[in-house]
This record gives sequence, C-alpha cells and structure tokens, in this order.
Amino acid sequence: MSARLTNMQKAFVQNYLDNRKTNAQQAAIDAGYSPRSASSQSSQLLRNPKVAEYLNELESQIVEQLRETFIFDALEARKVMYKIMTDGASEDRDKISCAKDFLDRAGFKPVEKQEIIAEINIEEQTDFIEQYLNGEEDEG
Repeated sequence: MSARLTNMQKAFVQNYLDNRKTNAQQAAIDAGYSPRSASSQSSQLLRNPKVAEYLNELESQIVEQLRETFIFDALEARKVMYKIMTDGASEDRDKISCAKDFLDRAGFKPVEKQEIIAEINIEEQTDFIEQYLNGEEDEG
C-alpha cells in the first residue's frame, strides 16, 4: 500500500469515497477535521501525493471488486438470455433480441448506418443524361 498516512487522512479518503467523491469538505469533517478548516484541509488533502495515491489504490480495489461481482452477474444474465433463446414458448421477438445481444457482445455487431451527403448539379446531370440518350459522348 502507499506511504504511511495518518488515521485521519485514511478516514478522509474513505469518507470521500463513501460520498462518491461529491463533498470533500464534508468528508474532512466526518474524518475529524475542524468544520472551520475543513474546506482548506480537504483541498490540501486532495493535493497531497500520498493521499492521492491512497485514493487511487482504494478506487482500483473498488473497481476490481465490482468486476469480480459483475462476472458472476454476467454469467447469470447469459443463462437467462440463453434460456429465452432456446425456450419454445418464448416469443420470436424476444429470441431475436437475445440473439442480437449475444452477437453484439461477442463482437459481431452489425455495421452502423452511415449517412452520405452529396451535392448534385442537376443541370450537368441533365445534360449528361440527354447526351447519353441521344448517343452523344461527352468530350470533356
């Protein structure tokens, strides 16, 4: 783990994360800093490299824990979708929706529609068509 922090600094980081990083001043107060100096203390704490490193480490741990949890949730979701796809009683639209979702997640997503914008000179095109219909060839 990162360099040694005081218990108050660690408590600040934990409170800051518990409040979804929305109120550093309140996190400082909850960690035991004076309400009168909490605003400046929280600002200093967030600029402190040791505190920032600890904050990043805890955030990384949270992300890893979420990933591990979501792996199992994703497996359950996959089972549910597979059951819908293979259940004869399922509506075709539900089977198709699940199949599309499987394919999308496996990297077989269809190409997105692309809009093409072009300008056409109607006079030139009309002249070209008339020449073509009259058997004339364009010299230029």
